[in-house]
Amino acid sequence: MLPSLIQPCSWTLLLLLMSNLFLWEKVSSVPINASEAVLSDLKDLFDNATVLSGEMAKLGVSMRKEFFMNSFSSDKFNKIILDLHKSTEKITQAFNSCHTVPINVPETVEDVRKTSFEDFLKMVLHTLLAWKEPLKHLVTELSALPECPYRILSKAKAIEAKNKDLLEYIIRIISIVNPAIKENEDYPTWSDLDSLKAADKETQFFALYMFSFCLRLDLETIDFLVNFLKCLLLYDDVCYSEF
Repeated sequence: MLPSLIQPCSWTLLLLLMSNLFLWEKVSSVPINASEAVLSDLKDLFDNATVLSGEMAKLGVSMRKEFFMNSFSSDKFNKIILDLHKSTEKITQAFNSCHTVPINVPETVEDVRKTSFEDFLKMVLHTLLAWKEPLKHLVTELSALPECPYRILSKAKAIEAKNKDLLEYIIRIISIVNPAIKENEDYPTWSDLDSLKAADKETQFFALYMFSFCLRLDLETIDFLVNFLKCLLLYDDVCYSEF
């Protein structure tokens, strides 16, 4: 089933995995191979990371809704969605244009089981890095639009700031789990700045539409992955208990 361009994918796998997180307080810990002191440090880092990722996911949803509801962009966004839904091919093409598509998040239970803790960490790292520069440009371009409402701009600024903070936590976690994973590893680059800066409003608002869609989707994926990593750290195989 193709994803909606109004709401992010309702991935069955993600929902199933998230349901396991409610088991945390009902089972005993099955920690990874590390000392109690290291596990305590990692738990503290993940506690902070999950708070940030949750806040970012909510902001992504809120900003996306604001674009649809605020007079600044509502007419243009609703026109875009109506046009996209005239063709399945257009929807697919738009979805695949998200610059983080090359980051292969597992889509089946089997793939999840084959994915290591470190590989999940890399997915989070690469996604956060992939959004670092685009978010900076988003804030810059929205700030340059005198008609852009504070309700949208403030959310963009908050997401950018929290993305930086979460990236720092993930880098600290990686330095403990596997220092061989480097921050400068390859990650997808964003190449739509010209559209975001375009003088043509139709081009610019389509770029904003896709930016907010892809961002919302990725922020919810990041939130899931960070919580799932915390589950793996604390409770290991119980995170797969419903499969």
